[in-house]
Amino acid sequence: MMRHWWAFAWWISWLWAQGEAFRAPVPPFEGLIRYKVKIKGEKAEILRENDPPTEMHLYIHGNRFLVNETGGAFPISRLYEPDSDWVYVLDPPNKRAFKYEKGRKKSKNYPAVFTGDSLQILGQWCYAFRVQKPDEEIIYYVSPKYRVDVSLFAGKKRAQAFFLNEGLYGAIPLKMIRKQEGLTIEVTAVKIQPMRLDPESLKIPKEYEIWGYDYRR
Repeated sequence: MMRHWWAFAWWISWLWAQGEAFRAPVPPFEGLIRYKVKIKGEKAEILRENDPPTEMHLYIHGNRFLVNETGGAFPISRLYEPDSDWVYVLDPPNKRAFKYEKGRKKSKNYPAVFTGDSLQILGQWCYAFRVQKPDEEIIYYVSPKYRVDVSLFAGKKRAQAFFLNEGLYGAIPLKMIRKQEGLTIEVTAVKIQPMRLDPESLKIPKEYEIWGYDYRR
């Protein structure tokens, strides 16, 4: 009985330590994280027919994000623009920017719950947090070393980072596993490049024409 009590006490202390680690102040990450994308499951074959992206590049500067999905038949770039509070799809050949989703509203913030699991990614210990939605389960593996300043996103309804779930404390996922019925998508970091980014490179170029909802989607 005593042994079980000590094991329980150690477990509680460890959970508390993880929470404290994620609450501790760290300089916000700035730079580029490269990911590999894999799809599995019954519905994966249908997606493969359309040659989906196999890589994702995430550029971060403050509350500005640029997500490039490459390696597939239809590359896509999404720019999270905090000034206008919109997410845009960029169309460089035609120098256009489309609003990503018609009438996009702030999505419900489902809490992330620590699972107790951990693994090493690129030499960094990452801890698993589960987000349970009505039709989807997401597992985020995050390190307290790589985070954004969540205060910069206050009041934003649309230009919100996709990982700002309550309980993650702004930690940037180094691995994501999204599970839906018949489909699993795994996104895993393969390279982390801290660097100074020019904020202007994460804005819509002045010569671009801004359109409404992307009719091509």
